[in-house]
Amino acid sequence: MVKRGLYYLIIYIWLPYNLQAQNNTLKQCLIDQAKAIQAVATTKSTTPGVFIQPLDAAYQKYQQIHHDWEECVKGHQMPLSTFKTLNGESYDSSTLAGKVLVINFWYMGCVPCVAEMPALNRLVEEYKGKGVLFLGFSSDKAEQLKPAFFQQHPFNFKIIPDARDIGKSFYFFGNPTTYIIDQHGIIRNAWVGGAGLDKLGPYTRAKKAIDNLLTTSHK
Repeated sequence: MVKRGLYYLIIYIWLPYNLQAQNNTLKQCLIDQAKAIQAVATTKSTTPGVFIQPLDAAYQKYQQIHHDWEECVKGHQMPLSTFKTLNGESYDSSTLAGKVLVINFWYMGCVPCVAEMPALNRLVEEYKGKGVLFLGFSSDKAEQLKPAFFQQHPFNFKIIPDARDIGKSFYFFGNPTTYIIDQHGIIRNAWVGGAGLDKLGPYTRAKKAIDNLLTTSHK
């Protein structure tokens, strides 16, 4: 019952709220993902006397759904134009052009978001001066992002506060979500979820994608 209630909220309340009326292929990627999740959540077990799917089988299906979303968003233009960081720096399409972008959507109350920050910080140090820009879009308002939080949880990305509307334009499912954008503003990699048991997972995955963009013909 709890599971059905959760996906009722996702499909009938959260999804319509986030899917705005514009015709956007990124939107279709999210719609397809949500439909696939709903299908798994409402599938009953074929084993007599067992009414829900085994957890391992459902987990594998969810993993495949997330993989399908990642493949779906690749190759699309990022929906990002102008924004201002917590420190007052302004960016637009001209200042972003020619740079590899690592974009992370997060918020303070997101435990997986905070857990992956040390791995992401390692990337910032490694790619200093190499044409890579690290952007952390938070749904928290500027006045909520107190120095005390960053003293306890250092995050060396350029922080953009109050980024809910920007997040909606990307059409992703949950936080944290990370995108790797090439020098022409094209999404080349994306994934949902934090470090999990592999604390260096976000670093390893992003590093491979960044190195590929810095050494290939995407320039």
